[in-house]
Amino acid sequence: MSQPPQYGYPPQSPSGPSAPLPPAAQPPVQPAPLSPFSAGAGGAPRPPAWRKPSLIGLVLALLLAAGGWALWSFTGDDPSGPKKPGGTAQGSAAGSVVWMADSRTKPDEKGQKEALGTWFTDSLVVKAEPDMVTAYDIRTGKKKWSFLLTKELCAASRESEGNIAVISVKYADVCTHLMAFDLRDGHRTWEELLVDEKEAGDSLNPKKWDKAPPEIALYDGHVYMTWAQGEQTRRLSDGKRVAEAKRDKCDRVGSAGGARLISLTYCDGARDIKVRSLDPTKLDKPKWDQTLSRNDGFLSIISTDPLVLSQHPSKSGPNGYDFVVLDPDSGKEKTRVTFQSRWQVGTCTLRMSGCTGVMTDKDTLYVAGKGVTMAYDLATGKERWAFKADENRYTMPLAGKNGQIALYTVATPDRRGRMTYADKSTGKAIRTVEHSDVERDRKNEAMMNRIEGFPRLVNDRLLLINDGGFEDDQAGMIFAISAPAKKD
Repeated sequence: MSQPPQYGYPPQSPSGPSAPLPPAAQPPVQPAPLSPFSAGAGGAPRPPAWRKPSLIGLVLALLLAAGGWALWSFTGDDPSGPKKPGGTAQGSAAGSVVWMADSRTKPDEKGQKEALGTWFTDSLVVKAEPDMVTAYDIRTGKKKWSFLLTKELCAASRESEGNIAVISVKYADVCTHLMAFDLRDGHRTWEELLVDEKEAGDSLNPKKWDKAPPEIALYDGHVYMTWAQGEQTRRLSDGKRVAEAKRDKCDRVGSAGGARLISLTYCDGARDIKVRSLDPTKLDKPKWDQTLSRNDGFLSIISTDPLVLSQHPSKSGPNGYDFVVLDPDSGKEKTRVTFQSRWQVGTCTLRMSGCTGVMTDKDTLYVAGKGVTMAYDLATGKERWAFKADENRYTMPLAGKNGQIALYTVATPDRRGRMTYADKSTGKAIRTVEHSDVERDRKNEAMMNRIEGFPRLVNDRLLLINDGGFEDDQAGMIFAISAPAKKD
């Protein structure tokens, strides 16, 4: 089976490195190391045999000696220097850069590092990196808590539930260690092994799992993890196993939770792609299952409420892709929004939370394009309106509220980004805010638009977040821009 295409913004010429920006004035919160089967954030750890305390101690010592890591270190050629995170956050003018968080991990000779996992509380954005999880104040960028991972991050839940998220971390050389933690303070609520290390096999070894890495979804008080040769559910409250199933090896797996628990499997030898709506307590008895011929292409879950999938190639042609609306009670296709040449969305892969540049609400699908954002009726598949912006740049939907939708036109190294608030029913612009035109800000905003990630609009902040991998040594982690819904 061929690798599905990854749709994204055409590559821009990366801006050359400039003099590094000075580190943030805020002292870092000392990271607490994650220890499998420890007593929690404040408990005494009991390290397994493979963990070397001397190595972890050296890492911590180096971090502290270096003063943690800089919040301001993407690029910096503005002699006035950056604002201190939190220094002027409450009164930041619309469109101004409020704070940035750099990545602690950089690419190395071993290749790309994973950084899947972003979650939110009322006031925090919590970000997973390949070897750390950190919480930042959304408005100020101040670090609230963090903890180190003893081994590499393997998978992260697409969702959080009741302020709890779940990640998978390598235990020895296989991805069998599951950990749930509280987003509000970072304390671990439970840690368990998915299966015994001896039973893991190649399908849970990152070097061997090929195109079917594990995925984690949360639904109705349960954790669902699926991988090439199996699936399992646990109680979110205490990590106790509820149900599990084994299967022949699958080429690819995918899942999403939230309003429903949806699973996708592409298995060896099977002629069909299977889509299932699962009961987490009875994995062998799905609420429904539907199959598609492999010739119909690749699927990815965009939303579970409404239930929308992306499908490539499009039924209208070999190079496009469609968005398919399914009946949540039966899985049958209700309607289809067929590919349009003006569309340009980000990465549509099974491991990512939908596609960058695609958004749904109760009755509408919004799709980014070059110079345009288009809205479609989910009941009929017909176009409702098209918002026209800069024809040479991409404009994507971010969030809808109070009858308005926020649309983001991305920055380039030479042109600043902008946010437009439009009428959700007509697509007509109500207010447009231009972002900072300082050269450093333009370059950093453009850099964050080049990496894998999903822009979010949360608590009057446009957050450009690296939610994929590190392929560029200039890539940052979070870039926050003031984006108040109303005029200052």
